[in-house]
Amino acid sequence: MEREIVLSSYSVKGQGNNTPQDFTIKFNKPIILDRNSEYTVGLNRIVNMSFTWFNVNPSYGNQLIKYSSDNGSTFENITFPKGVWSYTDFDTYIKGITKTKKNNKDHYPITLEFNETTFRVTVTLDQNYQLDLTASNFNELIGFNKVVLKSESNTGPNVPNLSQDTDILNIHCDLINDSLVDGQDTDIIYSFSTSVLRPSYSFTIEPQRVTFNPTNKNSISSIRMYITDGKRRLVDLNGADTSFSLLLKRIE
Repeated sequence: MEREIVLSSYSVKGQGNNTPQDFTIKFNKPIILDRNSEYTVGLNRIVNMSFTWFNVNPSYGNQLIKYSSDNGSTFENITFPKGVWSYTDFDTYIKGITKTKKNNKDHYPITLEFNETTFRVTVTLDQNYQLDLTASNFNELIGFNKVVLKSESNTGPNVPNLSQDTDILNIHCDLINDSLVDGQDTDIIYSFSTSVLRPSYSFTIEPQRVTFNPTNKNSISSIRMYITDGKRRLVDLNGADTSFSLLLKRIE
């Protein structure tokens, strides 16, 4: 016996607390499993999902830095709008705000550059300029500690966390609770890498081999699906709906 169950956030949009990243489907007619048999369930495929999560957003607390052009006497805020940002984007945005004129030409007193050889970010400052990275978690994005940068050339001591731990996403399903992930029993039914995905584009993923886990109930009247990042935080999909296909299987 094998049964496909398709679950979509489209069908419960606007109902209760349901969101594309965390939704519950209630069945008009419960699925009753034979108590004398064992059943497993696995993720058959991600039918539809989109790369719509941001690496800069209020929930990560990483939108604010400050800069000084008078050796720390006063500071001005730089607030990054929520979105999907690259190192080049950060550099361009900072340059646009801090731009000055020198010899009648545009001059940029603060620059940010990612070194692909060392995997570190270098921030370069003009004389009398400082960059305050203590006001938010922005420092994590570029591999620095929470410090005020004062030197002409400053290289981050850490590998940048530009993805904000969304390199791997986890699909959770409340039909299971003993999927072993990172040494702990969880309800994670599938994990996947986001490295080949393109921001704003939709995607479908079909595992080469379905991993089955024992179901934790005999009567299925509802199923909850939700998506987390590497730190097990809910991933905000900004309203882009999701759809999943599960396979329910009786062990013969």
